[in-house]
Amino acid sequence: MTNFSTRLVYLFCLVVTPLVTRAIDIPPGQAVAPPPGKTSIRFELNSVKVGEKYKNSESLDTDAELGLHSLGVQYAGSFLIKNKLAGFYLNTGVARAIPGGSIASQDMETGVTDSAAALVTWLLSDKEKGRYAVLGTFVILPTGDYDSNRAINFGKNRFAGGFQLGYHTRLSDKFDAMVTTDVIFSAENDDYRLTHQSYKQKPLYSMQFTVMHHINPTLMLSATYYLYNGGESKLDGIKLDDKTKRKRYEAVLSKRVKSGKYFLYAGSDQDTENGFIEDLRLSVRYQHYL
Repeated sequence: MTNFSTRLVYLFCLVVTPLVTRAIDIPPGQAVAPPPGKTSIRFELNSVKVGEKYKNSESLDTDAELGLHSLGVQYAGSFLIKNKLAGFYLNTGVARAIPGGSIASQDMETGVTDSAAALVTWLLSDKEKGRYAVLGTFVILPTGDYDSNRAINFGKNRFAGGFQLGYHTRLSDKFDAMVTTDVIFSAENDDYRLTHQSYKQKPLYSMQFTVMHHINPTLMLSATYYLYNGGESKLDGIKLDDKTKRKRYEAVLSKRVKSGKYFLYAGSDQDTENGFIEDLRLSVRYQHYL
């Protein structure tokens, strides 16, 4: 392997885990309070094309590509705590990374991703006015395949967790809006990357703004804009000057059927200051109500 190829592989050792366990996004309409005692299982297929790596908004011209394909499953439910509506979810998945471009000669990797669990409670649930406020706390568990001797991994080898606040409101008979914000705190990874260094990261903050259009009672089209900020990191105490400033957008078409709901997602990054940029993200999901 040439020194140039080695450098590219080293660069890409950062890419997979942030995509698998990134900020906890809320799908359009998920802040609406469900009836208590409702459970569901969700399956999703995701395909992400990752492109160039950026440093301080400048391309590093690596000409490397990575395709990340994953299958995820989530189990969720709602219940009452002293007449207060609450809910939970558990999710995990498997993924495959396929190098391309200047690193196409590298081996594909397949493995289990990190898992997540969350507990949420509705602070406001006004069905008549269509207003809902939900507060959640979540934890990300290091269940993913991780080997610091590999360039590509599917786990972060550390615990993480945080808080999320969402607000959903009806704008008209045909339109709704949702705003959410969250923060993720991460523990230390003491065996990081190919050099086995100690990796620490500051909290990562994010916000999402969603507008939903009800085409008919069973069909909905939505558009979401995401903002990410923070997450500066250190290797063995040395700052990497890699603060996340990222913007992305996504459109979702959802169809409700008798037994559940189908979702079709399409989106990409608008820009990123540091890190790899997502050129395209496609997802197909089905949520089955039990």
